[in-house]
Amino acid sequence: MTQAILKKFFRLTQFQHFCVLFFLLSILYVAWWIASWPGILGQDSLATILEVESNQEFQSGKPAFWALYAIATYGPWRLVEIPIAIQLLLCAIVCARVLSWMLQKMMYKSFLYCLLFVALAPSVVYYASSLYSDGIYAISTAAMLFEIWRIHQNKKIDSAAACILLITIPFSLFSRPNGIINIIAILVLAYILSRRERIKLAMIVIPWLMVALYAQLAVKQWGKIGTVFPVALYETVGFLENRPMGLWENNEPRVTNKTIDALRSHGETVENILKYYDHYYWDPLVFFPKGPALMALPKSAKQIIVHEFFKYNLWHNFPAFAASRVNIFLYAAFADGGFPGIKNAEHILPQTKSKSIVKFRNGILHKYLSEWFDFTFKYRVIFWTPWLGLWLIAIGISRTWRARDMAGFTICTTLLLQLIAVFSFSIAGEYRYLLAFFTAPLALLPAIYAPIKNIKPETKNL
Repeated sequence: MTQAILKKFFRLTQFQHFCVLFFLLSILYVAWWIASWPGILGQDSLATILEVESNQEFQSGKPAFWALYAIATYGPWRLVEIPIAIQLLLCAIVCARVLSWMLQKMMYKSFLYCLLFVALAPSVVYYASSLYSDGIYAISTAAMLFEIWRIHQNKKIDSAAACILLITIPFSLFSRPNGIINIIAILVLAYILSRRERIKLAMIVIPWLMVALYAQLAVKQWGKIGTVFPVALYETVGFLENRPMGLWENNEPRVTNKTIDALRSHGETVENILKYYDHYYWDPLVFFPKGPALMALPKSAKQIIVHEFFKYNLWHNFPAFAASRVNIFLYAAFADGGFPGIKNAEHILPQTKSKSIVKFRNGILHKYLSEWFDFTFKYRVIFWTPWLGLWLIAIGISRTWRARDMAGFTICTTLLLQLIAVFSFSIAGEYRYLLAFFTAPLALLPAIYAPIKNIKPETKNL
């Protein structure tokens, strides 16, 4: 009987496969959502909520589009369930889309891996059900790159690709600072498409660009953290860390005097600043109540720190800088950063004006799914780490270059640039910054192995 059911299942059309997978994923996502109701909330979630509730007087420092998304989905109803429900729905749609394609192309190993260890991976479900941009960004990026690969091969935007691009582009490009790198894949695609198909692509992309522009103009950004200043500040403080061997004592100064003066410009001593230096997180330097709060430095001081960093401090401390980059990256890759628990909403919601209520804590779903989460988190070096995605990027760059496969090379190169950006500019060992590489096999497995198996990307529309 089981064999008969499987035969019938594999004979389904792609649209039928999509419907079955969408239903399955939706049921499982909702089960987890109920277990963690109203969703996973952390300090960044709190900052986002407070930004909306204070009419942006409180600044979360998140991208303008993400703030606009929170304003539109959380603001009118004060229910965190609404933005989280949208994220889970989008994740179910795009994962079902890619998985149904794999089934139709008989990429069964890739299908099983991506179903069990990507779409249903604890880290993916965890962040998809949280008020963080990282989960929806990671899934959207993988799905968008998959569709770009298909379009690139077909030289045509079919209705399925158009729909997926329409719902993934805003989150892939604008929900995280490094997301703008993904526009490279879109520009390459526009270059190879015919004029008619290019117009189709423009009709999908340009409206979202207008929304992003509106977000930049409408959302207050005076508290924006930025990209270059944080890494310049964090690494500069690290360069000043005590070195017992005294190797710098009779040599040139570790950092310039202008840098020291800039760090002291709002009344903190270097000694006190160094007390809050952490090898894995910049948070104590800027967010701790009793810390030096270096984000409050005058604008002129921030400019000096960045200028002196690239003029002198970086090059005279490059080994320390490189070691710090590797240290933070590996800390994130092994999922050793802090994670809000599934019961964290009980502590976050009372600090807000949200109408959301914690429910279902005594239910059977909470009991068993929280145990499942705790088990995978305990062994997160196995279940959470993004090594396969990183390995596939390396393999993909090599194979697609040798094969002169422009479509696959574009996808792999875009992800490589993302990796370089995250490695170079991360100022905290947060696993979520690498989540896009965990979900990357959704795009990389088809892009790398479908051409090897002579699988044509053409497919019927959903």
